[in-house]
Amino acid sequence: MVTNFKLRSRSCLPVLAVASFLAALSAHALAEDWRQFRGDNAAGIYSGDVPTSWGDERNLKWVIPLPGKGVSSPIIVGDRIFVTAFSGFGQDVNKPGDIAKLQRHLVCIERRTGKVLWQRSPPTRFPEDRFEGFVTDHGYASCTPVSDGERVFVFFGKSGVYAFDLNGNPLWQKQVGSESGPTEWGCGASPSIYKNLLLVNACDETQALIAFDRITGEEVWRVEAQLYEGSYSTPVVGTAADGSDEIVIPLSDEIWGIDPATGKLKWWVKESLGKYICTTPVIGDGVAYVAASSKVIAIRLGGVGDVTETHTAWSRNAGPGVPSPVLDDGKLYWVGTNGILTCADAATGKTVWRKRMGGKGRNITYASLTKAGNVWLSMTQQAGTIAFRLEPEFEEVSVNRFEADKTPFKCSFAAANGELLIRSDQFLYCIAAGGTANLADVKIKAPKSSISDAFASIIHRSGSPFQGRSANSVGPDQLLMTFDVNNDDKISPEELAESPMPKFVQSMMMKNGDKNKDGFIDAEERKTLQAEMKGKPGEVIGRKNAANRPVRPEVLVKPKP
Repeated sequence: MVTNFKLRSRSCLPVLAVASFLAALSAHALAEDWRQFRGDNAAGIYSGDVPTSWGDERNLKWVIPLPGKGVSSPIIVGDRIFVTAFSGFGQDVNKPGDIAKLQRHLVCIERRTGKVLWQRSPPTRFPEDRFEGFVTDHGYASCTPVSDGERVFVFFGKSGVYAFDLNGNPLWQKQVGSESGPTEWGCGASPSIYKNLLLVNACDETQALIAFDRITGEEVWRVEAQLYEGSYSTPVVGTAADGSDEIVIPLSDEIWGIDPATGKLKWWVKESLGKYICTTPVIGDGVAYVAASSKVIAIRLGGVGDVTETHTAWSRNAGPGVPSPVLDDGKLYWVGTNGILTCADAATGKTVWRKRMGGKGRNITYASLTKAGNVWLSMTQQAGTIAFRLEPEFEEVSVNRFEADKTPFKCSFAAANGELLIRSDQFLYCIAAGGTANLADVKIKAPKSSISDAFASIIHRSGSPFQGRSANSVGPDQLLMTFDVNNDDKISPEELAESPMPKFVQSMMMKNGDKNKDGFIDAEERKTLQAEMKGKPGEVIGRKNAANRPVRPEVLVKPKP
């Protein structure tokens, strides 16, 4: 059921509250939820067992078409599933159409049957980021919804934040801003919940982390500053040794710890993570692990002010790129965008081992690693989901594909009650042991353009492997350090060969970057490549109010004992 979006009056709220309460009671009867991106505190861990193999007609409970593309992940609230998508524009990367027809959707699905219960499509606010560069790769529905068990919240970037009850009745809506960061990649950070607060990372829209009262929608506080740049991370909360909670937010040149009660800055670490951070930190035993593209860093929580020297446990090169890590039993695991699995010692950051999964192909991976009770899962865009175990030693259990669906898989998993949910650009799948559905029974649309190589496609369309209009945007200085596996601050052809970039791009980068012809691209040569990077001409939405913001937000003064 598709309903035009319209906010109800406050007089309806008591009735809606009763309906929401009854829906919540029904939902909780199923006991297990997966209410946000990557589950509880975005850790990517599910304690139950899940199927280890599936396919077009194997262990498939149901499959349904989605109203359009998207890279957001589904969430599970009792017997309801929520997922977002966009349509009307950008479905064909070569012929995107009229951006004025862009529409975003929040879809509610019954978990038992796959029946669509309702769909809401709030109005799009313009201007929007242009459909070019990596916007063509992730589109306009990249943020995963979040739920408190009675309401569902969705962030649609420049079009705002929306709250609905579980029956689809609109509760409140707020705008957060209409700017764009230097890469012009659009919105990508998923909202999260802390106690009574809905936390929204509006980095792209207004250089701010904003806390809303999740019930009323009133703004409680905002952290806004010029240094708040480059973050597509979901806000996560950790507990320091003294028992205090801290929101951890990685930015381009710093990592911040924010007091959730006041929104004031408690501490910061100066570390250049690059011009974009797609990953979300994981936290354990009072330590935050931030795995960006060019760096992975461990920070002890509980500091005050500049804690770069005092609270940085370790820092290393060669991060995962897009997928977020998993912390488990003293080890930090991540799958790189290049499809290589890394196991690092959480205490030191040193590599324990590395494995290329799924054969020798360049398995481009955006989905974050997920650990279930009986198996680990890593989903590639095109080569299927790799199920593997680590005990007693690394073993690939299976590689699972939906052969008839040729569109990319870029979201992360959701899991509850022994079932897995994943989405492609075309379908939402429910994987369950004994499932008897058949993908052949669903009408399948052929992709409107080949995705045989996402990186090559972007480069061919844009003319450059580096994206954004500004010379401040993503470039070789960050990109190359993603592949510095041996942490020696220079890139060899062997390291570059492990990247997800096409071979012709690797050859081009080595030819242009290795100025002194010693067989490596060193730090000075990376800076030269960065300086030679040219920005794109044309109108930029840009930062309209950056000059009016403080460089760094107000710092929380530690109370005297």
